[in-house]
Amino acid sequence: MAMLLVKARELGDESVADMAQRTGISRSTLHRLATGTKQPSLGTLWTLRDAYSVRLDALVYDDPQTLGRSRLAGPRRVPATDRHRLRHRDGHAAG
Repeated sequence: MAMLLVKARELGDESVADMAQRTGISRSTLHRLATGTKQPSLGTLWTLRDAYSVRLDALVYDDPQTLGRSRLAGPRRVPATDRHRLRHRDGHAAG
């Protein structure tokens, strides 16, 4: 997302409100994406790609924060609510 913020500023979007107006994505969602508290959906990624003329893979892989976090953090923990859903999908326990 860091690269996206740079591109947005190059196009004159100085604030999250400017980005929201350009993309149609809510300010709260954009803020959570920028702070890393929310992962973007594929639809959100496509919208950002189109609005800022960036490669989709650049939004996903070229972010130094994402690359550093994935190499250093080890396995990600799945929240308890998601673990329950994964365990009971189709009536079978995930193994």
